[in-house]
Formats: sequence, C-alpha cells, structure tokens
Amino acid sequence: MANTSSFLALLVSIVLVGVPVWRILTRLGYSPWLTVLVFIPIVNIISLWLLSYANWPSQRTSVQTT
Repeated sequence: MANTSSFLALLVSIVLVGVPVWRILTRLGYSPWLTVLVFIPIVNIISLWLLSYANWPSQRTSVQTT
C-alpha cells in the first residue's frame, strides 16, 4: 500500500509542478526538458535563480530594419 501511495504522490507532484514549469519554459523559449531540474534538490534552486536573471522575451529588443 505504501508503494501505491508514493507512486500516486509522485504523479500528483509531476502534474502540479511539472506541467506549469514545462509551459513557462516553453513560452520563454527554453527547452521544456529543463523541467526535470525542478525535481532535483539544490539544482532546482540554482536553476530558478539562473532563470530569474535570464533575458525574458518581454525584455528582448527586436531589430528594426530601415
């Protein structure tokens, strides 16, 4: 019974955390496979800090041709 509840908790955490992170990374132009980093302790905090200081699409300037 403990294995079943652990597996269910893993699936719920993947859905509740993984899916939103996957969508955010896709919208930012990063590989959605970086979602795996969210589930690795310490690495998730480091990747969150790196992401917070990255250039976001709204901050990128577009090149205008004249």
